[in-house]
Amino acid sequence: MFRRERNLLLAVDDEADFLELIEQIGQGVGCTVITADTAASFREQLSHRQPALILLDLQMPGMDGIEALRYLARQNVTSGILLASGMDQRVLASARQLGESLGLRMLGTLQKPAMLEDIETLLAKHLEPSSRISVEELRTAIDEHELIVHYQPKVVRSANDWHVRSAEALVRWRHPRLGLLYPGEFLPLAEQSGLIVDLTDFVLTDAIRQIGHWGTRGLDLGAAVNLSPRLVQDLEFPERLSRVLREFEVRPEQLTLEVTEAASVDDPELVMDIFTRLRVKGVGLSLDDFGIGTSSLTLLYKMPFSEVKIDGLLISEIAQSKAAATVVRAIVELAHNLSLTACAEGIENSPAFEFLEQCGCDALQGDFIAPSMPASEIESFIDVWNGADHTLVPVVRK
Repeated sequence: MFRRERNLLLAVDDEADFLELIEQIGQGVGCTVITADTAASFREQLSHRQPALILLDLQMPGMDGIEALRYLARQNVTSGILLASGMDQRVLASARQLGESLGLRMLGTLQKPAMLEDIETLLAKHLEPSSRISVEELRTAIDEHELIVHYQPKVVRSANDWHVRSAEALVRWRHPRLGLLYPGEFLPLAEQSGLIVDLTDFVLTDAIRQIGHWGTRGLDLGAAVNLSPRLVQDLEFPERLSRVLREFEVRPEQLTLEVTEAASVDDPELVMDIFTRLRVKGVGLSLDDFGIGTSSLTLLYKMPFSEVKIDGLLISEIAQSKAAATVVRAIVELAHNLSLTACAEGIENSPAFEFLEQCGCDALQGDFIAPSMPASEIESFIDVWNGADHTLVPVVRK
């Protein structure tokens, strides 16, 4: 058996356009991509090399995804496996469970069609850091202020209309050699090197400072920041955060911290301690990426969340999948029954906006409303947004 090759991705799909997209994204995150568009080419590729990661479409002619999984198990392949399909999440989940029962390293699923940034983030998460950048460069980026924060507006239901009430802070890197880099390019390196704590502190401080600045401009806006799981293990974090809020005269309720389920896995008691102290101080807590993978209902009533954020991959399916629409509607109702706010991200089109409005979703975010932008552009966006009628369909601004 061949040794698994670092940063080698095998993409298996019969759609030429999708394979071309994966090749482009793979190059962007610093990996080598090989492809297979038939069962024969799939076997041929594996007869010569063992990739670090296999992206496998479930609907391949000549060998469907389930047969491919059985073949991989018989060959004792140790590659990490991501399943991709346009079929519904239940089929993907069942296929993943089968792969796990066969002893394969099943890493996750990708619902097609998928947004470019979602694919980029997924690949970067499961591949080693790109050789294009180093730990030293990232440390310099943090110290020398090469990192910048863009903000994606989030609209909140108010009476019969939608108003901008906050924005999600999204980090970017103005690399002196490679240009503007998105999170999928450098966050995995930050996680593995331990620099994710410094990076998160930078984004948090920038967001809180920005909230304070908006306040001086007469804008009562909040901000949401993704919280690294490592900071959820730090008992001193709530007090440090309180000091920064006081420094910039920002009310705690203007800040929301978005955390994933993974943050509470290792030490639930410690996480409960930190989460509860944050909530007592008035800071909002959002359970991010809800509705995909192994989202736990238990967390919703055991942990002191104030918001559920429905994942964009699930939102992208509601127009084509009755099951996805049913799940989204149920999540909104569940959130309300637990006295939580329901927020949906990844709003890409008018049907999704209208459906979520009808569901009673409390907050919406996505490129259909507005892409992420420099903080300096938020004020002009709000002026345009507030001057339009959004009771049925928003004005598209990109």
